[in-house]
Amino acid sequence: MTDFQVQQSTGQSWTLALDPGQTRVLINGFQSWSEAEVQPLTAAQARPTFVWMQEHGHDPAFLPSGQAGVWRSHTLIALVRPDGGGFVGHSLDESRSYAHWEARAEGGQVALTLTVEGPAIPLVFTETGDVIGAVEELSAQLARNMAARTPPPLRVWCSWYSYYRTVTLGHMLGNAQLSRDHALPFDVFQLDDGFQADLGDWTLPAPSFGGHARDLPAALGALGYQAGLWLAPFLAGPDSELFRAHPDWMLKGQDGLPLLIGNNWGGPYHGLDTTHPAVLDWLRELAREVVGWGYSYLKLDFLFAGALPGARHDPGKTRAEAYRMGLAALREGAGSETFLLLCGAPLASSIGYADAMRTGPDVSPIWDDDSRRVWLHDATGPAARNALHTALSRWYQHAWYQPDPDVMIARDALTLLSRTERHTLTGLLDVVGGLRASSDPIDMLDEGGLTLLRRALEISTPDRPTTLATSFGGAVTHYRRGTFNLTDAPAEGVPAHGYREHAHD
Repeated sequence: MTDFQVQQSTGQSWTLALDPGQTRVLINGFQSWSEAEVQPLTAAQARPTFVWMQEHGHDPAFLPSGQAGVWRSHTLIALVRPDGGGFVGHSLDESRSYAHWEARAEGGQVALTLTVEGPAIPLVFTETGDVIGAVEELSAQLARNMAARTPPPLRVWCSWYSYYRTVTLGHMLGNAQLSRDHALPFDVFQLDDGFQADLGDWTLPAPSFGGHARDLPAALGALGYQAGLWLAPFLAGPDSELFRAHPDWMLKGQDGLPLLIGNNWGGPYHGLDTTHPAVLDWLRELAREVVGWGYSYLKLDFLFAGALPGARHDPGKTRAEAYRMGLAALREGAGSETFLLLCGAPLASSIGYADAMRTGPDVSPIWDDDSRRVWLHDATGPAARNALHTALSRWYQHAWYQPDPDVMIARDALTLLSRTERHTLTGLLDVVGGLRASSDPIDMLDEGGLTLLRRALEISTPDRPTTLATSFGGAVTHYRRGTFNLTDAPAEGVPAHGYREHAHD
């Protein structure tokens, strides 16, 4: 282990003798879906066009710059020379504060600035001959400081990517029965969005679901599977019973009115104020109730709402503290043995509560939503390319929680992914490690699809990059086990959108 010099800081700046034209920058976005990448410092960092995209996929208080030669990052940043050495800055505690880093090309040098939102934090800023190793060591130190939870990874079937909000109790039980018939090695069958009457009304069933979520765990248990449930516990729909009964529980604007945030489910929605004592009581009871139904695995989604800027019941709490208050209530209600997968969540400030974390955008049965990514400058939306780009660039976060790079799509129906692209998603799971997940309707899989699915469910340990100085597509693409090509043209023998596995010794 390297003996890094730790300092306390509320903010700092450095001028570095680096040639901007020969420097690459490794950045980490704020939450699950925010872009992480390694790019030439002189390139432009994308900034989404619409406010709802900024709220939904980034930190509105510290947005991507949108400028050439200016790169913003959360928790850590690395500036990489062609020889693999360079500079690394890394926060070592984000339980109360957020560390915002900005690297800027200025003439023949690089200006680096750290802004701390909240009380002083311990941090390391160091020059190193091995950026990859330094990032890994400092990330592990942050994990120890925040008492990271890293239980064994699970193999999960999730309803979302086939049934979306039309899921029924019959879909869940039918797929679980087929999985057992084919002896597929799933641990958990997880019910996703669509079972509930509205956002916030989690215990009221949607008429289309054909039952109640509490009916599912016992039936899954009889088939040999744990039951998992999706919740977005920090959200409330504008027409929900929760909002009508408790508008005072919502995050507010400076005008004192409940804020509308994001854009999903046909429009914007409200976020709960997680510093409000009644909200914390409600979150504890919600988690306690659904675990009482028999759910031992909870996927908690859209958690960024707990950390958005706004007027809170307790204005003395930082955004990081407010967010963690909500997580603490959920963990207390769920109990220490319940597996919590977080998604759409501020990353580093989730350490210690998250068992697993989505580390990239949603996978989708398309390679790229380039109209949104290229023209609206937003790569946080669902697409296989987006998931690969960001999850690969967060390889070091396996020390913080079990990484969840999202589902592998094995089916060759209801998808626009080619065989090459599906193989690349399998490579992503192999390299990242962590959770293994699928959302394919089992009855759609022929023998080839079942074979590919079984391969995708094989647990692996996290891999390490071989270089940050070269990449095929602006992400960390060169690993010991294989090389990814996220570009639209072949590169050094790796097909476009492809993955080449390296021969093992």
